[in-house]
Amino acid sequence: MRKFKRVDLTGATEDYFLKVGEEAYISFSNVTQVPLHIATQDGTYYEMHIIPANTGGHTGGTGADYELYPNNTTYTNQFVFAGFYRISTVLNSVYVTRSYFPLGSYYATPTAWITNRTNYKNVRVVWSSYGNTYAWPYIFVASADWRDTTTPWTSLGTIKFPQSTSGEILVRRLK
Repeated sequence: MRKFKRVDLTGATEDYFLKVGEEAYISFSNVTQVPLHIATQDGTYYEMHIIPANTGGHTGGTGADYELYPNNTTYTNQFVFAGFYRISTVLNSVYVTRSYFPLGSYYATPTAWITNRTNYKNVRVVWSSYGNTYAWPYIFVASADWRDTTTPWTSLGTIKFPQSTSGEILVRRLK
């Protein structure tokens, strides 16, 4: 079993460049956004886990996206998102354009794999959601490509939540 060296970035004020084998730990409480403060560059690959602490069940969540803003900004209609999901008795799919990488909705427990290459930037994500009345649980599998092949991705970015959220984020650099 591979062990990761943990780096606590809770309260960080500037970006830290994770080495291969390091894991960033970020704790947050009652916020709507979390800057990751992780520097990145062409040729890197990460695994990310968002672990909410919100109580839930089938109430309290908002159906809007968890949003990852690479370089801490939005890029208008640059992200193409394909996914399929199962809620209650519905199995369906989506193919949409966004200005950010979608990572979840309601209270989500996403696991994401992040590829950063200047000519191919992608986030693949699997999440389960709770906190909604019609779908508990709610499972989603998706992939989003950042269609801009010239802008360098230099900061992993900021995560924005659709409602006040508490929890932890783990980001492991694998390559």
